[in-house]
Amino acid sequence: MKTRSLISSTLLLGAGALFAASTHATILTFDLSPAVPNYGDIPGAYGDNVNAASDSVGSYLMGNGYTPNITTEYRTWQISTNTVVYNNLDFWDFNYGDLVNVAFGVSSANHFAEITLVPEPGWAIRLNSFDLAGYSRIDHPNSQVRIMDAANETVLIDYSPVTVLGAGGITGTHSTFTPNLTYGNAISIRFGYNDWNIGIDNINFDQVTVVPEPETYAMLLAGLGLLGFMAHRKSQNA
Repeated sequence: MKTRSLISSTLLLGAGALFAASTHATILTFDLSPAVPNYGDIPGAYGDNVNAASDSVGSYLMGNGYTPNITTEYRTWQISTNTVVYNNLDFWDFNYGDLVNVAFGVSSANHFAEITLVPEPGWAIRLNSFDLAGYSRIDHPNSQVRIMDAANETVLIDYSPVTVLGAGGITGTHSTFTPNLTYGNAISIRFGYNDWNIGIDNINFDQVTVVPEPETYAMLLAGLGLLGFMAHRKSQNA
């Protein structure tokens, strides 16, 4: 009985891993409720475990769905010491290009902003896109924008140096970045190195069920082979 139970568990695990196609997406717009003033802190819970168009800290846009298995973290780093000096970002309502309601770093010179997306076990993140714009409706050349592995701080995608747009037309404009990156661990968006006049908005990300490793397929095949062997042995005994 124990052997059969083990085989069944193996098959269920493998079968569950094969169905790895479901995705959900959330778009962080930084539309906060209750509203905060300019220079106010972005609530740390904004973007955590989103499963509806609004919650107790704000509202969201739905991409492919929602992201109940993802949490968010906000930080402002000091460049010279490579240390977190604020566990938050600040809010601003307009004049970052044509974006409305953005997050930006708490301090100006020698600091950069970071937003981290953290998946629960069994989930990966697909970062689809995000918008950046310069204050006050001007372009910011030689900006630093990177997508990082949050655990070991290695660079996954580096757009630097890049001109973040802000000028243009009557209302200004913005830059859109489209990493289309799927990653199994927490990832961070770092931006505005040495320049808090760059704001972020419309962070579009999915949660994706983890694609099984080759070992999972091997375990499934081993279980099927063992079941076949037991069935053959039983027929011989009969």
